[in-house]
Amino acid sequence: MLDSFVSFTGPGRLASDLSPDDFLRYRQRLARSGLGGRKGLGVYALTRAITVVRSVLKYAYEMNLIDHPIKYGKAFEQPSSTLKRRSRRATELINGKRLFEAREIRSLIETAQGPLRALILLGINGGFGNTDCAGLTLSAVDWERGIIEFDRAKTGTERVVPLWPDTLQALKQVQETRPKPADEDAERLLFLTGSGKAWVRQYVHYGEDGSIKRVVNVDTIGDQFEILLRKLGLKRRGLGFYALRHTFRTWADEVRDQHAIHRIMGHTIPGMSGIYVEEISLDRLRAVVNHVRSRLFGTAETLQPSAPVTANAT
Repeated sequence: MLDSFVSFTGPGRLASDLSPDDFLRYRQRLARSGLGGRKGLGVYALTRAITVVRSVLKYAYEMNLIDHPIKYGKAFEQPSSTLKRRSRRATELINGKRLFEAREIRSLIETAQGPLRALILLGINGGFGNTDCAGLTLSAVDWERGIIEFDRAKTGTERVVPLWPDTLQALKQVQETRPKPADEDAERLLFLTGSGKAWVRQYVHYGEDGSIKRVVNVDTIGDQFEILLRKLGLKRRGLGFYALRHTFRTWADEVRDQHAIHRIMGHTIPGMSGIYVEEISLDRLRAVVNHVRSRLFGTAETLQPSAPVTANAT
């Protein structure tokens, strides 16, 4: 995104020379031909691009790299909430909502092989996203109590997820067949690829002068999940592994215990409640995940870990 902006303004352009008209023309270019000159950006991609450019120039001012804050003009503000809602609704009308049906998830679980099955169960059992799964550490799983407990990397917020018996058993199988870690960073992770690396990772390529030349993002979870979706004829635009998190949140909302849902998903409890609520009982958390399981498998059975599952030492 920054390469695109610098290319548009010119790498030798002084920041003090930038005017609202420059940002207006750059926004028009993004909307018309995007970052690569082929396709214009949608509302959400345009929002990201504007945020990135404004953030780096804000950082430059706060670090005294430039003398004055930049004037962007009204045209370089983020798209309004109304426009975002309209865009999302239009996308949904074409591609459908980012939700799975219960029968689709059951089919995914039944067909998935190896660690992918456990990953799918985590996605619908506790709203785990791609990065959440890839960053799950061995120490976060309490095999005796049948829960996962850790601070979510994205938000630093406490997260406690009661596990269904089938999820717990699937994680145990992953632990037992876990490949040898490829490096020190991978040693603490539960999920490793066949080559012993994290399922979601980044490769940063540096130039001779030490500057970052290229960043390559690898998302093996997303790739393998898309292959499975296509195999089952379920693939459609906007529907990927993260849609399991959307589905979990949608079904969990029917329990109407927002604080418990926030704790499971790793969201900050909003308002003053986030300060005063010190603890949420496991019974409340289990009520949420049990309801989601009943939506998935069509049973109102209350599920608890029937017996402790002991993981082998690593």
